[in-house]
Amino acid sequence: MRKIIAPFMLFLSFAYLQLTRGQVIDHIVLPNPKLLRCVSSDCYQLWSETPESKAVFPKQVIVDTDQGCIYGMTALYDKSLPSDLIKSAIEERYKQWSLEEIKSPALHLWRVEPQKFSIQLSVADKADEKRSLAEAGTKLVIYIAFGGKSACSAH
Repeated sequence: MRKIIAPFMLFLSFAYLQLTRGQVIDHIVLPNPKLLRCVSSDCYQLWSETPESKAVFPKQVIVDTDQGCIYGMTALYDKSLPSDLIKSAIEERYKQWSLEEIKSPALHLWRVEPQKFSIQLSVADKADEKRSLAEAGTKLVIYIAFGGKSACSAH
């Protein structure tokens, strides 16, 4: 598993761009959901598209694996980045799968039935900070294959 995670972390360290005050944002880069249920030798493209020059990358991506198969990803975006920008980036691709019945400004959900995964956008709070998940205010985008860890057993 370390052989898989180490290249991802190295790639992320090169790709990370710090968001500064006044920076013009062209594009929010999202993780590639095709990595879900991917077997290690086939997993190579972390981003969902080729990033533009002023794209904002997640500051960290946490990958959940089971014997080399990725079943979940959590992308952490800087707390200074507005949630609405991230939501808009997700909506560009997945609006028809948005679960609008959730009436919370801090939580948004999408259930992408054809590709068998869901997305959750939330904001880390003090409890998340105490658990050392993320600093309060950090935006969390969680992708998870339907069935979670058991989604990998089909491969």
